[in-house]
Parts: sequence; structure tokens; C-alpha cells
Amino acid sequence: INENMKTTGFITAITLFFLVGLFSCDIINPAEDIPSYVRIDTFKVTVDDFDKGSTSHMITDIWISVGGTNLGVFTMPFTVPSLSTGLQTLTIAPGIKLNGISASRIRYPFYKPVTVDIELIEGEIHLIEPISEYKEECEFRFIEEFEDPGVSFIYGAYSDTSFIIQRDVVKEGRSSGAIFLTEENSSFEAYIDEDMELPENATPVLLEFDYKSTNEFWVGMYLIEDGVIKWQPLVGIRPSDRWKRFYADLGGTTTEFNQTDLYRISIVASHNQEDPSVMGEIYLDNIKLIHYK
Repeated sequence: INENMKTTGFITAITLFFLVGLFSCDIINPAEDIPSYVRIDTFKVTVDDFDKGSTSHMITDIWISVGGTNLGVFTMPFTVPSLSTGLQTLTIAPGIKLNGISASRIRYPFYKPVTVDIELIEGEIHLIEPISEYKEECEFRFIEEFEDPGVSFIYGAYSDTSFIIQRDVVKEGRSSGAIFLTEENSSFEAYIDEDMELPENATPVLLEFDYKSTNEFWVGMYLIEDGVIKWQPLVGIRPSDRWKRFYADLGGTTTEFNQTDLYRISIVASHNQEDPSVMGEIYLDNIKLIHYK
């Protein structure tokens, strides 16, 4: 009897051990949820008014949330998993490199965020093609697209060269503005033909433009206060052998120097080629100054 009891106890112990092992495996290796996937390759912009200018942009990043849960910031093109499935609302906000600096990535302030209602299915990749437009409260203080014979710039007293309207190197449209710098004509300065009051309450103010160049140039502002004019350099733009869009931050300066009466926005360049006999070339297109009303 004792032997039978021992055998029965042994069998019971083995059975319990086996069952506990099964439950433990389930605890250690629980069933994993299968995510759905969201893919975004491009971001498009439309305009409904000629006075808003070109749709040219250089949106590189996307802030994305699903059902109110932030998934993060991603550089296009990308595919990101989401554990949220079923009918969901995606919120998509575009991002730029402020002042051309990779470490200064911000949400672009003037486009509307895009919302998409979509059925997210486990294991499937859902391609989203967001299209946005400017917010109603945007004010376009200055636009120059170099499509007319003249330009809306005034040249500095020391500037010995000026914009050339040409059609050989163009971002879009029929023409762009070129600056040609040589050893003999080595200095350029042009400023917007209106001294402006600008927001000074830490709201965004951006000077945007497309450019392609072999020569460095600068964006800056003259600060005009009580009749005194002071030059304030903002950002230097390095040469690029392909068209890029640049977003120059003016809002930081207008907030810092908030006692300034007026601002004179300018573009400055000087011939800086290693070989003095080589001409420096700067091409600009689709210049815009934007802030909120």
C-alpha cells in the first residue's frame, strides 16, 4: 500500500509539475499582439489662392499619432508599427529643419495638421498620402517668384552686382533670380523694399526660399530703432549643387530685440571661391515671408 501511495504521489507530482510548466510558459511567453503598419512616403501641399505663392516645400519629418497616442517623429519615407487596430484617427503634422540644421527639427507652423480616419488591420501596411494647406491665420508679407521683369528688392550702397532674371537654372515656373559674383563684382546686398513691423511675441516668423548655389550667402536683418540702424546677421547658407528649400528663423530675433521699431530683411553675399577666377553662382526662387496675422 505504501508503495502504491508513493507511486500515486509521484505521478501526481509529475502531473502538477507539467501543468505548472505549461502555465509558466504562457506567463513567460504571453501571446503577442500583431501590429498594423502605417507608411508615409511623401507630403503634399495645395494652395487655393495665387497670393499665397508656390507650394514648394522641404518637409522632411512627420509627427504622427494614432487614436491620440503619439508614435513619434519619423523621417520620410518610413513605415511605423501601431498596436492600435480597428477604426482609428491618425493625426499627421509636417516637420522642417529650421535654419537648415538637423538638430533644429520643428513642426512646420503654417500648414494645417492632417487627420485621417482609417481602418487599421493587423499585419497590414497602410499607405497614407497626406495633403495639407496653409492655415487661415497665415499672413504672407512678401512673395518674390522672379516671374516679372523687375524684383521687389533694393540694393545696398556697396553692392556692385544685382539679381539677374534668367531661365537656364529654375526651380519652377519660367525663371529664377541669379546672383553672379566675380573678383571684379564681388559684393551683393539686396533687401526687401519695405521696412516692416514684425511680431515680437515669440510667434513664428519665417523667411523661406528655394536655392541652389556654389557660393555661401547670408540672411540677416537691419534693426531700426529711434533712427539708428544696426545689422544683425541671422544665418549663413552653405553651397548646394541641388535645389533645396531653406527656412530662416526671424522670430527668434524679433523676440530678442523686441524694442526695435522696424526690420529691414536682407540677403548678403561676397565672392568666396578658392580660385579667384571662378565665378560664384547663387540661384533663388519662391521667396516668402510668412507669419501669423
